[in-house]
Amino acid sequence: MKERIKSILSNLKNVQEDLLALSDDLWLEIDHNDNEAIDNGVQFKSEFNENNRRFSDAANSLSTLIQNHTNTPLYQQEEGQYRQVSSVENERIIKELNNKEPHNLTEDFKYKRPYGFVLSGIPYKNKVTWSELYIQLCTHLLNTDQKIFNTLESNQDHISNRNNKYFSSNSSELRSSQKCGSSTYVEMNLSANGIRDSIKRLLKTYNIKANDLSIYLREDRDAERA
Repeated sequence: MKERIKSILSNLKNVQEDLLALSDDLWLEIDHNDNEAIDNGVQFKSEFNENNRRFSDAANSLSTLIQNHTNTPLYQQEEGQYRQVSSVENERIIKELNNKEPHNLTEDFKYKRPYGFVLSGIPYKNKVTWSELYIQLCTHLLNTDQKIFNTLESNQDHISNRNNKYFSSNSSELRSSQKCGSSTYVEMNLSANGIRDSIKRLLKTYNIKANDLSIYLREDRDAERA
């Protein structure tokens, strides 16, 4: 039962991530040299955004209700940074992941599903949404250096051009938040590529090289088992 519930919750989150990606795709397909196409596109985008906002709010409320009633958290954050990199378990997980094709932050992740990642030699697997991968990576960074993580909300690199925060100590400042640690909330209303871009900024803030992160996709894993 727990696994079925977790699958349903993950599917809800996957749909939200894909709808954000679809919105971007449809906007980019508009002929921006055609005024009529632009007008129609603006009208569509406005209606799409409003309907998607209502759907996302309802999906988040439903997800929270189910999680609380069934005691089935959507995000299960591992304390992987405390495992010794040389441990037998770490080596086994890294070996398993390295049998798949590694991906990096220069790629397009729209409509793809994650499976796991290795950051600075620490492996994580069994992630089924980009949001789950993202909050796990944030947890890893929080435990790597909590002082840096606690300053993210005031760091301009993590505030959008529209002054929207990606991290805040006040959950009401975020559209859809997930608590990470004792005092910081993370914005979760992001597409796969939005999460990718935020991870890029996080690694830069932490002075971690981009090639210290390898991401593994569920499609690659499933294709090998087919």
